[in-house]
Amino acid sequence: MFHGARACAALFARRPEAIVRVYLAEARRRQFATLIDWCARNRKGFQVVADENLQRLTGSIHHEGVAILARHLPRRSLADLLGRGADLTGPIVYLDGVQNPHNLGSIMRTAAHFGVAAIVGRAGDLPPLSPAAVRVAEGAAETVPVADLADPAADLGRLKRAGWRVVVTSSHGGESLYAAALPPRAVVVLGSEAEGVSRAVDALADLRVQIPGTGTVESLNVSVACGVVLGECWRRSRPG
Repeated sequence: MFHGARACAALFARRPEAIVRVYLAEARRRQFATLIDWCARNRKGFQVVADENLQRLTGSIHHEGVAILARHLPRRSLADLLGRGADLTGPIVYLDGVQNPHNLGSIMRTAAHFGVAAIVGRAGDLPPLSPAAVRVAEGAAETVPVADLADPAADLGRLKRAGWRVVVTSSHGGESLYAAALPPRAVVVLGSEAEGVSRAVDALADLRVQIPGTGTVESLNVSVACGVVLGECWRRSRPG
């Protein structure tokens, strides 16, 4: 059950065919009048319900007055991404052991803002695109592809052969993010806050960078670190 105003608006804009049923609070009727009209014309159920019913349906107090029962977002494959060829613009983000769905949602929102081509990670480790993650993404889940990698070492090797360079982030070493020669086609690797980047993935690094700071805390939240790194990649790719 997807919920949240921006998440539901993006779902309707990008994947209306996936919609099964719509639930709205009275206060959202005007904002989602086009969606209600679409439901009526396409024989999709919609219902105006009380806030407490929305909370029960979504399992969340953060439903923002709208929920949509819809098919899950599809995951991509690396072959699918590479098949897009020249359409892949912007960096790719590799999440290594990042398993918190809220972090994934926040990273997706940042990724959409900075023009990321895709988010990838090991199959089975990458968090599901849960309704909570989609809500936190504020609509970005409908625009940023997410791909599972069956064999990360081999798949990152394929990306390297296709012209991408692996940039591993670390709180313990590496060049300053602001002084490093960031490649134009970067796979930005972010590790979990507890374990960091795994040895197998770190061994594939073409460049290791760290975000300089006071050192008062050991590291940044992974979604915050992602925003800092992607912001610098964006700045470098668009001088002036």
